[in-house]
Amino acid sequence: MRTDASLTRRLQRVLEAGSACALLVLMFVVLVDVVGRNLFNRPLPWGTELLEIVLALMIFLLYPVLGLRSGHITVDLIEVPPWVQRVQRVLGGAIGATVFGLIAWCMGKQAIRAAGYGEATALLNIPLSLVIGGMSVMGIVTSAAFLASALQLGRAMPHDLTREAI
Repeated sequence: MRTDASLTRRLQRVLEAGSACALLVLMFVVLVDVVGRNLFNRPLPWGTELLEIVLALMIFLLYPVLGLRSGHITVDLIEVPPWVQRVQRVLGGAIGATVFGLIAWCMGKQAIRAAGYGEATALLNIPLSLVIGGMSVMGIVTSAAFLASALQLGRAMPHDLTREAI
């Protein structure tokens, strides 16, 4: 039986691999578009649409990784005791979970609306409800990741809150 830590690491690896693949596709599409535009005066007609979708995919795949690692930006202006650091980190995770929960809810509403109208991209005819719905699902995953991170930091002992762990 696997532990929660190994499942979390596996999830992070899967999300990072998916994001890396999206980055590879992004680079390839840009390369083909630039070469076609500059050498043959024929840009990729659907390149912009694909870039927008792949960029959204890459970003929303990495948000849960940041949430799980507490990788959001924090700035310590004054030195505070470890218990205050714990409270700060837990609050940061709770705020992150709330914000991404709201993002997921709004994106879910937009996906339902797009499905109702049958909206699709202009050239590739990709249903926007799938793209926006995927972003909503990843927003839920990100919210759960921030919540899990906040709970883990809340259970940490004060001596566990070193600079390397935070």
